[in-house]
Amino acid sequence: MAGRAVTAREAALQALYRLEQEGAFLNLALPPLLEKLPPPERALARELAFGTVRRRNTLDWALGLFLKHPLEKMTPWMRNLLRMGAYQLLYLERVPPHAAVDETVKLAHRYGHRGVAGLANAVLRRLAAAAGDLPWPDPSRRPTDHLALRESHPPWLVERWRQRFGLEEARLLCQANNLPPPVALRPNRLRIDPAALKEILAAEGVSASFSPRLPGVLLAKAERPVSSLDSFRQGLFTVQGESSILVAPLLQPQAGEHIVDLCSAPGGKSTHLAELMGDCGRVTAVDIHPHRLKLVEQAAQRLGLASIKTLLADGRQIASAGLPAPQRLLVDAPCSGLGVIRRLPELKWRRRPAEPAEMARLQLELLEAAAALLRPGGMLLYSVCTFEPEETAAVVQAFRAAHPCFRPLPLEQLLPPELGKAESAPAGGIYLYPHRHGLDGFFMALWRRE
Repeated sequence: MAGRAVTAREAALQALYRLEQEGAFLNLALPPLLEKLPPPERALARELAFGTVRRRNTLDWALGLFLKHPLEKMTPWMRNLLRMGAYQLLYLERVPPHAAVDETVKLAHRYGHRGVAGLANAVLRRLAAAAGDLPWPDPSRRPTDHLALRESHPPWLVERWRQRFGLEEARLLCQANNLPPPVALRPNRLRIDPAALKEILAAEGVSASFSPRLPGVLLAKAERPVSSLDSFRQGLFTVQGESSILVAPLLQPQAGEHIVDLCSAPGGKSTHLAELMGDCGRVTAVDIHPHRLKLVEQAAQRLGLASIKTLLADGRQIASAGLPAPQRLLVDAPCSGLGVIRRLPELKWRRRPAEPAEMARLQLELLEAAAALLRPGGMLLYSVCTFEPEETAAVVQAFRAAHPCFRPLPLEQLLPPELGKAESAPAGGIYLYPHRHGLDGFFMALWRRE
């Protein structure tokens, strides 16, 4: 059915199809579809695709008010086409309603047939007429349902955050998750300083400003992927989220040391550690997936880092790999990812309520293996891109109970003062939140082995 996308709407539709039917991530599925489009069309395609995913449950609910048969009974093409049309009607004010309807119907003819095109026309016209007067749940009687639809999050997640933070802060968190994150660039200081990189980016047509939270980090505005720039190919910077950029410096790497990154792919933290060490020493980048470990190798080669050595292994069995005991060890563990919803909006629809607790078992197994490998006096850093208690405070508490010889170290003084105050966990570690810090949600804890 899908050929080469020739318009923004068609590119967005094809990406949405891949996300739903193939389990793809939108940030990976969309860029190849935009290569032949002019810059304004690329921007519209990104807005349509990411906006439709962010608002999926709200769009499904609104469409269901005017459909005789549920969306689930439709083909994936028509289901996502209707969602995309509804997104334009409800959230994209710069697109006139008649244009949203007409363009959706045109695509319905191509990806469906005359009958479904007529259905799309009728349903979207009725939705356009009623858009200002939809029957939202009563916020006083059904606060969770109301917030879940108004801010487009699954009810189970809204209720979880409502119980933890209160209704108003849960609302702020959901709203922050619906804001697209900036493109953060970490300069490769072994090759260039931030100010010089900013000038080079400007010459390449990319407007960049310094992050108000992380000194030396650039926030870029570009009409094309920054990975297509000559400066990227020359290894002058790494694309990395601001919260993620904070992690490696907390381990305080020193030149000449051996450091292990136990879950290293795609390599952002491994390469950062190597840069902070002046590329002098050894960073052993471990990962269980061969194709993802290849990404680490490619990143190290692009950045000109010779100190990174990759190791294909399960971090839980790292003791059998014959590694020398490192001075410092990073466990950037697999997690639910619920702190990076603004970056990967599909996560909120894919995750299940039981997953944070399930992930905690894996996280503790990785920390156990790391504790056995680390040399006495060494430092162990745990980080996850989530702030759910099962994966953060509970993991730290269980690890400390099993390993009293690991002394928790304070992290607050290691953070940039521009960031503001981070929340401390009772058993050790710090939280970052999208709605409080303007960053991805993260948790980090640091110990020294006595």
